Amino acid sequence: MGEGEQALSTYTYEAYLALEAESETKYEFHDGYIIAMAGGTPAHSQISGNVIWSLNDVIRRSGKTCIVHTSDLKVRIDSTRRTYYPDVSVVCDSPSYSEKDPNALTNPILIIEVLSESTAAFDRGAKFSHYRQIASLREYILVSQEEAVVDTYFRTESGLWDIQTIEGVSEIVELKSLDCTIAMRDIYRLVPNIP
Repeated sequence: MGEGEQALSTYTYEAYLALEAESETKYEFHDGYIIAMAGGTPAHSQISGNVIWSLNDVIRRSGKTCIVHTSDLKVRIDSTRRTYYPDVSVVCDSPSYSEKDPNALTNPILIIEVLSESTAAFDRGAKFSHYRQIASLREYILVSQEEAVVDTYFRTESGLWDIQTIEGVSEIVELKSLDCTIAMRDIYRLVPNIP
């Protein structure tokens, strides 16, 4: 569990789904633990929106049929019994959903998380460890909301992960999984305190 998250109890996945169906709150499932999702900041929301808009734009212009999903779609890692709500997920093949949860994607090619002070260590560590178990996942991107810094993790043909850090609003982020780029200035457009 990341700092700031609250474990309610241990539950079956079926109980988790029943709780979600009855609640307006989003919850993640961590192998029996149900974690209430915290609200985001204005910067987090702006960055997420900017990334989604930019990805949709470059995908549309490239003629690809990939679908960009918001944080309203869950991603399920059946092998580690985890279900997360990533800030952005992209699927390029026909979407596959968990047998346990028809609303949880299992085959994203790209996942993007916007970091916050309370979730950064979890997003870089344990969460990424679980995401790496997704066979289709080729790229994982972490976007800072404190400064113009983006870390990209790309799975090579050998299965190892290459890491690159991009700093500054004048730079370009290469999305190897989609064979396209997005500008840092578009990611951080109108984000407070980012020059």
